[in-house]
Amino acid sequence: GENMRYMKNLGMFFCTIILVFMLGGVTEAATYTFQPTPADLYDLDHYCYYTWGIDWDIPAGEIIVSASLFFDDIRNWNKKSNDLWVHLLDSANTGVTECGDGEGGGDNFSGQGILLHHWQNLPASTQDITYDFDPFEIATLNTYVTDGNFGLGFDPDCHYCNDGITLNIETAPVPIPTTILLLGSGLLGFGLLSRRKRVNT
Repeated sequence: GENMRYMKNLGMFFCTIILVFMLGGVTEAATYTFQPTPADLYDLDHYCYYTWGIDWDIPAGEIIVSASLFFDDIRNWNKKSNDLWVHLLDSANTGVTECGDGEGGGDNFSGQGILLHHWQNLPASTQDITYDFDPFEIATLNTYVTDGNFGLGFDPDCHYCNDGITLNIETAPVPIPTTILLLGSGLLGFGLLSRRKRVNT
């Protein structure tokens, strides 16, 4: 009777631990793809700067683990010197907003959000560019999305023809807290110790 009750309790304990693991891993890693309208941001005209606001709620139990910004066949319209600034913004009006700056020099988003990258003197020949967010930028993005809205700011000081801009975000299940695993190990150790004591008495 005592031995059976102990084995039953131990079995329930293991089932509880397995359930915790299952609940922590129900959601598989996923990739979410976003593209502005128009996809080429009006070919990033040098007389304008743009905000692209995205409304998105990260699914419950997930955290962003990587993100990348992809430019398809981007090219400068001629061989002149050129600049392209891209910022990650805490918030922005949903969709694409185009603002005129008369090809003003400098970064219109200076001091807003965080600067992801400043490209200089891109060639007139087409190329694909992928910008991968670093750990700090990923952590910042996780913070920005908590209210369901974030954005990107683009300021081209030249005209960049392109065939589309895409933001890819990869998420993964939130890790099981180490404390739960430590607690489980401690309970298991305590159970085995109790069992040993009963056997020895």
